[in-house]
This record gives sequence, structure tokens and C-alpha cells, in this order.
Amino acid sequence: MLDHIILTVSDVERSLAFCEAALKPLNIKFFMPYKGEEGHPDLWGFGDGKRAFFLDKAREAGSSGYSLGFCGRK
Repeated sequence: MLDHIILTVSDVERSLAFCEAALKPLNIKFFMPYKGEEGHPDLWGFGDGKRAFFLDKAREAGSSGYSLGFCGRK
């Protein structure tokens, strides 16, 4: 089962504004700014208020892409 997706973006502020508007009709809201620690990147999360399942990550020079997270639920 798909648990979350992380999009790597070049302009975090612009992406956050777009995501807020695009996800609003689905009742998905921004609620989780995560300050990365111990090698983890800063993340900005959208979700249901309990957990984030759509996140933005700032693109570093020379990088691109996305990350999909899966979980094994029964």
C-alpha cells in the first residue's frame, strides 16, 4: 500500500503555494514543517493533520526525483 510520496522541488515556497491550492478540495492541508536532523533533509508535509502523506523536499544542485514510501498493512 502506498504510504507517502516525497517530491523534490527547486522552489519550495512556490511548490507549497501550489500544493495548498491543489490539495485544498481534497481536504489535505499543510501541517508539518520538519527540520531535518542527522542527515535527513528538511521536509514540508501535507496530510490529514495526524500524518503526512505528501511531502516536498528542496532540490540540491545536481539532484532530482521523488521518493515513494510503501507500508505492509494487513
